[in-house]
Parts: sequence; C-alpha cells; structure tokens
Amino acid sequence: MAKGGSDRLDGRQTAAATVIGRGALVEGEISGGTAVRIEGRVKGGIRLQASLEIFEGAEVEAEVRATSVRVAGTVTGNVTGTDLVELLATAVVKGDIAAPALHVVEGARLEGRVQMLVEKTAERQPA
Repeated sequence: MAKGGSDRLDGRQTAAATVIGRGALVEGEISGGTAVRIEGRVKGGIRLQASLEIFEGAEVEAEVRATSVRVAGTVTGNVTGTDLVELLATAVVKGDIAAPALHVVEGARLEGRVQMLVEKTAERQPA
C-alpha cells in the first residue's frame, strides 16, 4: 500500500490516504484510522474509523464499515457508513446498506436493502 495525497472522486483535494492501486489485490482485513482509497481489488473485511473511497473499476468483496463510504466501483458485501454512504453513477453494490444518510446518483445499482440508522449527532442531543 502506498501513501500520498489524493484527489477525491469529485475532484476536490483530500488529505493523505492509504491507496490500494490499480492491479493490486489485497486479501485479509483492513482496519485503522486513516482514509483508504481503493482502485484495485480487496477480498476480506474493511473496518475504518475514517473514510473509504472505492473508485470506478475497483472490486471489493468484503463487509465494509467506515465513517463515510463513497462507491464508484463494485462491492459484494454489506456496507455500513456511520455518517454517510454515497453511490455514484457507476456503483454496483450487491449487499445491504446501513447509514444515517444515503446519497444515490442516477445510474447506481443496488441489489440489497437499505437501513437508515439514527444519526450520531441526534443521539447526543437532548430532545
């Protein structure tokens, strides 16, 4: 895995992220507190206390959990975003999605169910 500056899928700059490059295959568990950008293939599990971006052409076969998950590639497995899940036009997700907020761009494909979680900020605020 390489570290370096990255461009987000929408063209905005982000802080340094761990990158799994095109042509790379990672098998096993990925966890940590640093943003991860997947351009290649991952099989196993992903559990982050940071954001995850799955680029167009990337393939992920894993249970995914991160603060925010942005998908433009293919994910086979359940996806949980503790803040947000975004499916871009080229996204294909074969599994369930759970998040307090879901953004789906026209063209994205989902074969699964959606569960809207209670937002973390709402849980902390008195009624």
